[in-house]
Amino acid sequence: MVKRSSPDERREEIAEAVWRVIRRDGVASASVRAVADEAKMSTGSLRHFFATQSELLLFAMTLVTVRVEKRIAGIDFDPDIRRAIRQFTDQFVPLDEDRREEMQVWEAFAAAAQTDSTLTAVRDETDRTLFEHYRTFVEAVHDAGFLQPDASVDIEAMRLHALADGLASHGVDNPERTNPQVISQVLDAHFATLLR
Repeated sequence: MVKRSSPDERREEIAEAVWRVIRRDGVASASVRAVADEAKMSTGSLRHFFATQSELLLFAMTLVTVRVEKRIAGIDFDPDIRRAIRQFTDQFVPLDEDRREEMQVWEAFAAAAQTDSTLTAVRDETDRTLFEHYRTFVEAVHDAGFLQPDASVDIEAMRLHALADGLASHGVDNPERTNPQVISQVLDAHFATLLR
């Protein structure tokens, strides 16, 4: 007997097909036809789930953030805020193949958002939310007395956000040079100067 997917599961499977097309051929190649072929379905069947290419890409982009949020929700954060901030930051750098693939797709969507206002809104909201999470963690480190005394919470949150974004980008674009070990070493060095 053939197992049937629920509509939500099928939408996620289609979004994963979008990701595969993007990783292989780029966002511009993620047409309804290419995604339908990748998902092994007809374009008519795909349009049953997503009426337009824009709707399809928006869902696929949003699914990246949903998956990261689920992973974060499943973390049993260390009670020591200094270790917890590192655990959180590790979710946004390519330390394993799943995160590398997510970041590769996210990077492609972020580039496409330069000219697609629908994607721009998701990118900007995700960026704002992520910065607020970093700020919350840095503020907690500060309030616990572990931040260097002359450090600004806002500046350090922005610096950490920029560092993680840069490491993610380099880890996707040049994984031989910016491999998981190097990324961990850079983060270790950063937190060694940030925390006391």
